[in-house]
Parts: sequence; C-alpha cells; structure tokens
Amino acid sequence: MRRIAGRFNSTVACGICVAMLVAGCDKATRPQIGGEQPATNSIVYLKSLCDGRSSIVVTEEITIEGFITANDLYGEFYKSLVLQDASGGITVAADLESVAEFCPFGYVATLRCQGLVLTDYGGKIQIGTVSEGSGAGRIPEEDFARYVSVRVPAGDETLRARTITLGDLSERLIDTRVRIDNIHFTQPGATWCDTDPETGRSITTERTIADKQGRTLVVRSAGTCSYAREPLPSGTGSLYGIIDYFNGKYTLRVTNHDVVFRDGQR
Repeated sequence: MRRIAGRFNSTVACGICVAMLVAGCDKATRPQIGGEQPATNSIVYLKSLCDGRSSIVVTEEITIEGFITANDLYGEFYKSLVLQDASGGITVAADLESVAEFCPFGYVATLRCQGLVLTDYGGKIQIGTVSEGSGAGRIPEEDFARYVSVRVPAGDETLRARTITLGDLSERLIDTRVRIDNIHFTQPGATWCDTDPETGRSITTERTIADKQGRTLVVRSAGTCSYAREPLPSGTGSLYGIIDYFNGKYTLRVTNHDVVFRDGQR
C-alpha cells in the first residue's frame, strides 16, 4: 500500500489549497472542510432502506461517513463520487462542475441523508435527489453543503483497497474500491475508449481483462476520462477501481487512473 500512501500524500497537499478555497466561499453553498461530525450509520444500513423498492425518500436523520474512493478528477466518475466505509460503498450523484475540487480522493466525507432519495438502478443502490429519468438525480451545487462536509483523515484512518481475484465478485463488493493483480487486457493495442465516427468524440467503452485461470471481467471506461485515447497497457499488471453492477453484470471502473503494469506504464 506504499503507492496509495504516496498518492494520498500529494492529494493531502492539494487538499490544503482546497480547504483555503472553501473557507473563502459562501458557507451556505459550499461543502465545509472540518467541523464537528455527527454520529453515523453504516452505508449498508442506509442501502437496506431501499431493499425491494425502486426508490425511497430518506425521512430519518441518517448520517453516513466514509472515504471518498472515486470522483471526477480524471473524468472517470462524471458528476458523482463514491463513499465507502467498513460495511460497503455507495454512489452519490452530485451536480458540481468539479466534484474532485470539493471532494478530493482519499478525504473523508460525511453525508446527511435526510431528504435525499435512494434509488435502485439496475440492482445497485445510489443516493441523490428525485430524478425524472433513470438512476439518482444529482444534488444541486447550491444545496450540496446542506448534505456534504469533507475533512482530512485523522492519523489512524487509512484508505486501503481490498485485494481480490476475479473469482471473488459478490454483491458486498459493489461500489467498493478493490485491487486486482496479475491480470492482462485481452485487446492489447486498443485504446481505453472507442471514438464515435460521426462526432469524433470518445465514447464509454468496455474492454476485458483476464487472469491466468481464464476468468474475465469487463472494465468500463467513461468517454469523459482524460486517458480515453491512450492505448491499453500491455503485459501483466494491476488495476485499482470500483466494482460496478447493472442488471446482473459486474464491471470494474478504474479510479484515480491507478493502473500499474510491469512494462512501467501507470
């Protein structure tokens, strides 16, 4: 985990600037760094409220707290972030121009859930606002500070990815950060994302990784990611990412552009 710690240290340095920026903004509209934190519930308890329902408004005074394990820093999780505690993880829909600016990777976020909406999207529980379409609606920027506060982790709090194999996929891993070692891409030479021939824009694309046992998993990359047109790494290596799920299908979404292969690509 030395690599994560190294990356986290640089994130903390950037976070100091974020805290200074936030302090100078309107406290009624911007997420706050630090401050007294309320007692919290587990993420798995929060998600259980939506069990068997397509959506439900949270009417209880429920607060969750967890590490920010995904955001839009590299364009990977557009208009959203993922929070994770010891029990599990959940995607939060946020209508911010830059989620990473206010919710840096590796920081700890507190989410006050009362008034928000839990939505079952293809078998995965998300949280946000009422949506006219599919999935959770995004929390408006002007309301974001009502629900979210962010702080630097204490000295005894450490963000760790769970090391798994391609045979370990299960419901409890949905929206959690994992590390998968000794895998390779089955389409070497391809780019992370395909290009729309009509618009020339990168589009969300699925590639496949495999292990030595022949087990496979789809890696889903958003067309908005900053490395969409870069070639996939060759050889064997490791990926860090969030386990996603939709209608019975598990996928991996790379987080923080954390890709380490033996040929030196990262």
